[in-house]
Amino acid sequence: MDIRSLCICEHVSGGFISSVLSEPEEKSLPMLSLVQSVRGSYRVSVDGSPDAYTGDMGVFVAPRQVTQRLTHIPPAGGIMEAHWVFLDVEINRLYKLDDLYDFPVILPAVYNEEIFTLIRAIRSEADFLTRLPFLHRMVAILLDCATPKNHVPEEITRLRSYVENHYMHSITPEDLSRVLHCSRSAMYRRFNEYFEESPSHYINRVRIRRAQFLLTSTDRPVGEIAAAVGIPDVFYFSRLFRALTGETAGGYREKHR
Repeated sequence: MDIRSLCICEHVSGGFISSVLSEPEEKSLPMLSLVQSVRGSYRVSVDGSPDAYTGDMGVFVAPRQVTQRLTHIPPAGGIMEAHWVFLDVEINRLYKLDDLYDFPVILPAVYNEEIFTLIRAIRSEADFLTRLPFLHRMVAILLDCATPKNHVPEEITRLRSYVENHYMHSITPEDLSRVLHCSRSAMYRRFNEYFEESPSHYINRVRIRRAQFLLTSTDRPVGEIAAAVGIPDVFYFSRLFRALTGETAGGYREKHR
């Protein structure tokens, strides 16, 4: 695809130091993940792929909204250190970067040192504008390693983009029908064909994934997070969160932070 515009709509960076060999954990994030094990290793599977190991300084990539299965493996008798950047990158004002490209689970080792420098720079710069050159270089590395996907129907992309840009508000069947320029009954039929689930279930999964991200990356109260993802009824949010994740929101924050 000819890239005419590229927007880094959102990014989050972070890191940790730990001596704990973790139990395997599963999660799914609303942004493209790029994670580097500075010391120690990750055992990682992305969207059901075979287990892979990053090793020291290795980097794994996981598209948004797919299941990551991770285990932290500190070096023998030592401390594990890792850092990351999560990216929301929009191409040509319509597509997300991982709508268009597949990425290797483990990036080629030739990029490890540069990615280490980029993430450190992104985390140290307080101003968004001064972080932009480092973020753009990171996207360029991802594109160097990417494989273009087979054609994705534009209707699927429009639906995904609409839900991901409006999940914080009420989304009605009529809204989705307008996105597809079709009747309500045709919208339900196409939605189930594309995503193999109902619109309400898909929208709720997007909302809960965003809530999972906010629970582990911010200190915002659960009620505030519920409202931020479009579910102002905190009691309904709590029931839905547990139904989709098997954990309470507070328990998820404590376990995965």
